[in-house]
Amino acid sequence: MCGRFVLDLEWGDVLAALGIDVERLEGFNVAPSWNVGPMSPGVIVREHEGTREVAVARWGLVPGWAKEHTIGAKMFNARSETVREKPAFRSAFARRRCVVPMNGFYEWKASAGEKQPWYVTRADGEAMLCAGLWEYWEGAGEGALETFSVITTTPNAFMSGLHDRMPCVLEPEMVGGWLSSGVDEAQAMLVPAAEGVLRGHAVSKRVGNVRNDGPGLIEPAETQGGLFS
Repeated sequence: MCGRFVLDLEWGDVLAALGIDVERLEGFNVAPSWNVGPMSPGVIVREHEGTREVAVARWGLVPGWAKEHTIGAKMFNARSETVREKPAFRSAFARRRCVVPMNGFYEWKASAGEKQPWYVTRADGEAMLCAGLWEYWEGAGEGALETFSVITTTPNAFMSGLHDRMPCVLEPEMVGGWLSSGVDEAQAMLVPAAEGVLRGHAVSKRVGNVRNDGPGLIEPAETQGGLFS
């Protein structure tokens, strides 16, 4: 998974489906973005003392032991194969798993010496729920910071035409287990999405600059043609 995703969801519907008591959110909303990059805010769903809650956190996990929060710029993805052992992620994997809702993500396809961005979404149009980890960090004189990372795995056949990694996409019925199960059960969920779950299309190379934003970024690129799934 490359380091960009889209966040333009109907939060009332999404959070209610994820078991959040939306009546207690007092109008919770997040400004939409069609080009969320590392070190930018995203939304996570987690469990706290048996209750499911939603939070806004920064994308790019900062371990509690880190001396500088800037380490998060390199920690926006965690590999499923090493997430249980890698010092930056193992504590969060055991105790602080989360779900990262999004509309879809961007990936860059290398071809003939160039890289063409593609936008990947769920084929059924529903919100994409990605397996993630979150952390709480407090630096000297810098205040508290909550951050998260998206876990990636090897690609399914669809994604293998674009990249050698993909996010771990959870089906709704997997969310409860992901948030509250033991590490062995959680590890077993970190597999490629089933075929037919995702689809994508080529988009403008403007998405390569994180300063560019707007719904036009996810429109099909005219010169690249067509959808595939």
